Amino acid sequence: MLQTVKNFLEIGGPAAWIILILAIGLIFLVAERFYFLYMVLSNDPSESRERVRSFVLSKDYSKALQVCSTHKTDSVLTVLKAGLMSIDHGREAIKSALGTAIIEVTQKCEKRLSMISLIANVATLLGLLGTIFGLIKTFAALSIADTSQKAEVLGRGISEAMYATAFGLVVAIVALAAYSILCSRSDEVLATSQDAGHRFINWIEQSERG
Repeated sequence: MLQTVKNFLEIGGPAAWIILILAIGLIFLVAERFYFLYMVLSNDPSESRERVRSFVLSKDYSKALQVCSTHKTDSVLTVLKAGLMSIDHGREAIKSALGTAIIEVTQKCEKRLSMISLIANVATLLGLLGTIFGLIKTFAALSIADTSQKAEVLGRGISEAMYATAFGLVVAIVALAAYSILCSRSDEVLATSQDAGHRFINWIEQSERG
């Protein structure tokens, strides 16, 4: 693996070094987003949510808040807590609080994801740019090279062009794959959080009817 990267850098020209910088940034971004979405923003067992539901139905809102406060990284309980905090201010206030909480969860989930997509696009373009630079340098060298050296110059130039393209595409493919996985996880968290907001309204209505 290291030898392959070394070959990309030695043969790929200046574009390969820029792509390497993007690849390093991509590693840190993807690692941070995976850690946040899959570890920090964990979804605790449904037992906690069921406890909140039972407390809301029995109108024991203080105990429901206690359950939500003990799981600060659970996106669903974060939304439910926002609804509980505004429960004394009327139905519209509850809906507003739930909407605000869902927006906050959305911002946390989608943070820096666009940068991963940007890296994928830029890496592809840099690979193509490296190809063009390699071809330009090749044709410039061919115009002044001896006949006996033209084959060697052509081979070296084509190699630089192809290595730059390949390196850019490898980084872009990894970035797009990671972006798709992270977006899928983000959508899953958001859908669950939105569903929790709707369920909370239903719980309030059930408790009032009861």
